[in-house]
Amino acid sequence: MSRSKPTLFAVMLALSMGFVVYLPSPANAAKYCMQLRGSTAAGQPDCSFSTLDACRARVRHRGGGHCYRMHH
Repeated sequence: MSRSKPTLFAVMLALSMGFVVYLPSPANAAKYCMQLRGSTAAGQPDCSFSTLDACRARVRHRGGGHCYRMHH
């Protein structure tokens, strides 16, 4: 039994490190910006979207505009 505890610990440690590596960092969570057109445009783009689909849905809801990928 004493041999399996270190092995289990090593496996759990390796798995947890893998999950940490692939989690998106909060600073890079927003990747897409929305720029509205027409009378609904506020002037400043809204860069709070993590997916292109979410951005496009909001543009359609607000009456038109476009989405673009945020440059870092």
